[in-house]
Amino acid sequence: AVIGAALTAATGAAVATGKAFIDAANDVSAMGDAIGDNAAKMMLDTQSYQEWDFVLQRAGSSIDSMKTAMKTLANAAVDGSEAFDALGISQEQVASMNQAELFEATVKALQNVTDEQTRMSIASSLLGKGAIELGGVFSMTNEELDETKQKMYELGAYMDEDAIAASDNYQDTMIDVQDSLKGLKISMMKDFLPGITSVMTGLSKVF
Repeated sequence: AVIGAALTAATGAAVATGKAFIDAANDVSAMGDAIGDNAAKMMLDTQSYQEWDFVLQRAGSSIDSMKTAMKTLANAAVDGSEAFDALGISQEQVASMNQAELFEATVKALQNVTDEQTRMSIASSLLGKGAIELGGVFSMTNEELDETKQKMYELGAYMDEDAIAASDNYQDTMIDVQDSLKGLKISMMKDFLPGITSVMTGLSKVF
């Protein structure tokens, strides 16, 4: 009886551990998949996306507030907004930067504008409605921004490209497994369905 109880306990612990491992794998892969998809939508590399996600959470905002701002910023770059000149960013510099570089240069330039009203006026021109929600970041110094980004790496709270690619592959594999199980159910039941239908029809008549 003691041995049986021990085996039961050990089996239960193994099952619980296995489930916890699978749950953790699902959570991490979903996170990596989301990072890859959202970064692509915002025209950011995954590293920049995670850095800004980390910074914005600590500035009382979120990465969602950055999405609208990025679209407005891209349009301002294409239109050649004079607001860039007010920040000391030339049109040549704007043209030479990718989306992540332009956003960071804009934020750091705004951080250096001491007059809050002027700062928000320029921010609104370049970042639209997102400027208000990003206000906490503008209140930081350039050094504080860089230190906050660095903290993400010190805490290990990021996923590298290999982990993100693995997450994408894991998600695809899980979909394949689900489709395979669906196919297995169909194969198993298609031959039984006519007989079950006959039984159910007979029962309905009896009832």
